[in-house]
Amino acid sequence: MQDEDFLRRPAAPQPYSLTPAILYLSSDAVHATHKLLQRAGRNESCVFWYGERHGDNASVHSIRAPVQRSRRGNYHVEPESMSEMVRDLRAAWRPLAQIHSHPGVEVEHSRYDDAMVSSRRILSIVFPYYGRPIANWPSDIGVHEWQLNYWHMLSSADAMARVRLREFADVEVRDFR
Repeated sequence: MQDEDFLRRPAAPQPYSLTPAILYLSSDAVHATHKLLQRAGRNESCVFWYGERHGDNASVHSIRAPVQRSRRGNYHVEPESMSEMVRDLRAAWRPLAQIHSHPGVEVEHSRYDDAMVSSRRILSIVFPYYGRPIANWPSDIGVHEWQLNYWHMLSSADAMARVRLREFADVEVRDFR
């Protein structure tokens, strides 16, 4: 077991400042994310959200789970698995968020989580309880955004402004595991 002090992150050097960007996704996308994360049982796992960007805003159109190594306390995705997962993406779709699960209610990043995010231009979102459904969307998840050289976990109010539900066309779901 890793030392808990190693897992804890230092406090943010500066406060987070809400951006005008909004990430939209449908309730079907949230449901599919829960189902994909839960496939790992009592192990952490990850999925990725892809879709279209329109100025500051973006819409999730595809949810993809790469081949990964899932464990109780972390997950790992090899570069080859990332490549396989994005090989057939539509040309207009971009990475929007990397999502992973944690064992309990705690949804703050660890140092390991900070190091494992595939891009600083996307959101990093943590679902509690290995992806089981939550009561309050998005207050019960950890929405993290890279800003000022730090992965800031957004407050509930900022998360609600940054990640919003909006119903639109079908979402594609791909599980490469």
